[in-house]
Amino acid sequence: MPLSKLEFQPGINREITTYANEGGYFDGNNVRFRWGMPQKIGGWQNITTSDESYKGVARILWDYVTTLNQQLMGVGTNQKVYVESGGVYNDITPIAGSLTLGNNPFTTTSGSLLVAVSATAHGTSINTYVEFAGASAVGGITLSGSYEVVSTPDADHYSVVSLTSATSTATGGGASVGVVYDIDAGTATYGTGLGWGGPPWGFGGWGSGTAVGVPMRIWSMLNFSNDLIFAEREGPIYYWEMDTTSWSPAVTLESQADTITKSTTYATFASGATTIVVSDASFLSTGSVIAGSGIASGSFITTSWNGGVSVTLSGATTSSGTLTAVTASYAGRHVPNDVFMVLDSPVNNFLICLGANPYNPTNFDEPFNPMLVRWSNQDNAYEWVPQITNQSGEVPLSHGSYIVTGVSTRQEIVVFTNTAVYSMQYLGPPFVWGLTLLDQDINIASQNAVNSINNVVYWMGTDKFFTYSGRVETLPCSVREYVYQNINKEQLAQVTCGSNEGFNEVWWFYPSADSFVNDRYVIFNYLENVWSYGNLNRSAWSEHSDRGYPMLAFSVQNSYLSSAINSTDTTITLLDATSYPNNGIIQIDSEKILYASKTDSALGDCVRGYAGTIATTHIAYSAVSYNAPNQVMFHEFGNDNNETGSAEPIEAYIESSDFDIGDGHNMGFVWRIIPDMKFVGSNGSSPSVTLTVKPRQNSGSNYTTGDSPTVTRTATFPVEQYTGQVYTRVRGRQMAFRVSSDALGVSWQMGKMRIDVRPDGRR
Repeated sequence: MPLSKLEFQPGINREITTYANEGGYFDGNNVRFRWGMPQKIGGWQNITTSDESYKGVARILWDYVTTLNQQLMGVGTNQKVYVESGGVYNDITPIAGSLTLGNNPFTTTSGSLLVAVSATAHGTSINTYVEFAGASAVGGITLSGSYEVVSTPDADHYSVVSLTSATSTATGGGASVGVVYDIDAGTATYGTGLGWGGPPWGFGGWGSGTAVGVPMRIWSMLNFSNDLIFAEREGPIYYWEMDTTSWSPAVTLESQADTITKSTTYATFASGATTIVVSDASFLSTGSVIAGSGIASGSFITTSWNGGVSVTLSGATTSSGTLTAVTASYAGRHVPNDVFMVLDSPVNNFLICLGANPYNPTNFDEPFNPMLVRWSNQDNAYEWVPQITNQSGEVPLSHGSYIVTGVSTRQEIVVFTNTAVYSMQYLGPPFVWGLTLLDQDINIASQNAVNSINNVVYWMGTDKFFTYSGRVETLPCSVREYVYQNINKEQLAQVTCGSNEGFNEVWWFYPSADSFVNDRYVIFNYLENVWSYGNLNRSAWSEHSDRGYPMLAFSVQNSYLSSAINSTDTTITLLDATSYPNNGIIQIDSEKILYASKTDSALGDCVRGYAGTIATTHIAYSAVSYNAPNQVMFHEFGNDNNETGSAEPIEAYIESSDFDIGDGHNMGFVWRIIPDMKFVGSNGSSPSVTLTVKPRQNSGSNYTTGDSPTVTRTATFPVEQYTGQVYTRVRGRQMAFRVSSDALGVSWQMGKMRIDVRPDGRR
């Protein structure tokens, strides 16, 4: 027979059987489609070549350039918040409080890394970082700097892990130990048995005690000019005023607003009075901080003020004054004190909160409304008091029980509740923003499961994909069953989405059915309308990278041994193993250990002394670090995996669906194949792929020769740039082919192969 060209529809299709999908592709990993042809995806490289890393699992990356041409990136994890600059992660985590501990607050145990801390009503939590200063040595240890809290046995005690073990059992530390507490750490995974449709998101009522489980920490983030604004879901809004010298911690937006002068007026008051008379009250608001000679520090306008020139303050004046110049701040107490997320309106420059406590001039602590959209004044992140002189305001939504997320597009903001989607458009005064219901009976997987590309919105739902480009539509997906039949629905909150515009793609990372981390991805090429998928661990994606490459985060919340291990133990118990991948390599002291299974608290099937290291004993509370450090990586960078600092090959393959001769009534004998491959971009001297031809007798047979009925051997051949033909000699009623690579420096794209096949009888 003459040569037959193998032509396949682009994209992977898992919605039908491999035989029914004849003329298509059925499986793949680390492969995309470009101009209809499969090609290996690009490699990845840490954005820094130093040992810089970050603590916790990153859930947000916000890359921006300041007006001073400084490249900065906000990184929010479940334990910390950083601003990356020049490859250095600078800690700007907000501070919960600081104090001086009582006399001799530390207790050590000889040979142990654990240090017990006595701190009355400490209020801190496990996985939170604390910083000590001014301590003297105790048990051979001097605690100075930052330490992670690993246990909180009661309200007056907690424990941290030292870098070195104690030489004796002792109590000490001195009488002047200062401690600074970060805000409490959040969790890296969602509470067991929960999801975006289950408790606490839609169960028991907000603020009630009936909700169970712990929601994972998710951040939203934006830059307001050079400064950074961010918020934890179900938490306050924080403000970091750009400081690239000392990298000062962020503060709440409420406290920041209290320091910004809104207006200046003149006041008359007696000494010791809580009421002052002002000359101009038109720009005052309840909650504004009043400052000036004779005004007690921190005094603010109370809710008993009725809007007249006689203003009631929270503190008594310290002296009398007549027409004394005083300043009034913005009303920080009216800044939303709990939100689901913050986002900006790039065209109009509003700070918008999705989920917030409503404005009330006579109550600073209105109950949180999970369906409220609230925004600041235009060009002003500090003004949240609605007045006829500004554009601050709010609108409650009606469809759904809570807001999940929102995304800005060129002409509107698309807002998602748990059951509906709205269009939010700028109207101008007096209504400012209008919200229109676009569709209901929809769903969305997570806060980070949506992306806007070229003014089209794509998102991953809890059971299918959606798109919005003027109207809401289901996005047809040829791998929908593959994705949703093997996804951990209890961990949908981890789903993250990003755009790879150089390849016209939108990516979603999600956790597979038995995983508590994002270990899989699915790609939609919106220009060619095709899908592909693969295995890769990523927790966050930068939406605004100006650095030439997409930037993605790899993250593990590293833990500690919960008990000592000897040199032969193959199960290693940790304080918490939930955020480790299901298999991989860890390091304890100088020993590397390969593990093949995992539970919430242990790593199993361990190979000790891996990669030439020495298996040895390790004491309790030894640090257990994953082989690849937490890092933000450039993607589509080179051809290899550089997570560990040493290049490793990326295993990639594409496999066709079965094809046959006619309707398969005869066996086919393939005796040669004319390959069509290109290796542009490879940096090896002789790049190649492996071509495998996989015959079988019928759709119920497996390809491997060990299965019955056996047809013939599976044939595998190396293919290089100038391979003219390969001789196969394989026989089967239907066949598939597979192109794969697992070598360093290889980049490849497949074209249209030809095969020489002839009928070979019915048996």
